[in-house]
Order: sequence, then structure tokens, then C-alpha cells
Amino acid sequence: MKCHLCEEKPCGKGRPCIEKDSKPLYEDPEEARIFKVAAEVEALYYCELCRLEEIMEFARRMNYRKIGLAFCIGLAEEARVVGEILSREFEVESVCCKVGGLSKEDFDMPLRPWIGKVSCNPAEQARILDEEGCQLLVVLGLCVGHDSIFYRHAKAPVTTLVTKDRKLGHNPVAAIYCPYIKKNLRYEPEERKGGKPNGGK
Repeated sequence: MKCHLCEEKPCGKGRPCIEKDSKPLYEDPEEARIFKVAAEVEALYYCELCRLEEIMEFARRMNYRKIGLAFCIGLAEEARVVGEILSREFEVESVCCKVGGLSKEDFDMPLRPWIGKVSCNPAEQARILDEEGCQLLVVLGLCVGHDSIFYRHAKAPVTTLVTKDRKLGHNPVAAIYCPYIKKNLRYEPEERKGGKPNGGK
């Protein structure tokens, strides 16, 4: 399918262009409950809550008491603030992306002076939060690809609070909304060979 090319989106009006029997996909009681509660939060608080507030309300309605934060070390301060806010109501566990201290050399990864020799460890982040008995996992700024590994290994439901975008201040949709950025997207970027980058977490 190529829904991104459809201008009318009749499916949103109950007139799907392709009929699908999707109800069996939600027969698992836990998934059915998540599906329903997500709809409740959307319907009852539409445009009233920010993403963090929505996560908290979702957790309340799911009766989750223990939340796990999987965060990038570059967003350690943000993780501290989020953890502090969530801890007012929930039990919070958190795991930094560098947990376990994996060496990039052991995995034949490229080394650059501005990113260090210790690799992120998203599979271990997921395992630790699972071992801690977390009922909902919240991602804060894991790298592209590392977040994919985390999602694959996580056993509890996962939601994302922060999507990493070092260039755009963790606001990736700016590349879509801002015409100046969109027209200068690097479809064939040059690899950084040397020199320190311009910062960013």
C-alpha cells in the first residue's frame, strides 16, 4: 500500500479502500485493553494534554505502577527531570544507554573522537527494565537503530517521549514543517571525516 500518496483518506471516514478483518489482531486481552485505553485518553483529553501528561494518564488508566525509562546518556538531565516528575506518582526505574560498558572495538564499529569508545547497549536496557518488573517503558532519545533494538527486546509496552534529533533539537518534524530545512535535506550526506561537530546531545 502507499497510503502516503492518498489525498482523500476515505478510511478515516469509515470508507476503507481495502477491506481488512483486523479485529482478530486485538483478541489478546492485554492488547485489547491498551487499544481501548489509548482511545480513552485521546477522546477525553484531545489537545488538552502534552505527551508527558498523556503517558501519565495512560499509565493511570492501565493501572501501571512501575515505569521504566530507557534514556540516552546525552539526555541525562532530561531523564532526571522526567524521572522526578513521574516519581511523584509512580515507581520509576531507569537505565542509561551505556549500561554494561560495551566496547565498540569488540563489535568492529567505527570510532570517532567526538563519540567515544563505549557503545550503547539497548538490548541490555530492555532486559534490565524487564527484570525490574516495569509495566510501561518510556524511551528518551535513543539513537536511530538502537531504539529499534530496544523495541524488539522489550517485553513490556513501549512508548516514546523523546525522539533524538541532534541537529534539530530533538524536534525531527521541523524537517517537514520548515521549508528552509526541508529544501536543504541531505539526501546524500558527506561523511564527517574530522573536526569536532557543532554540539548537540
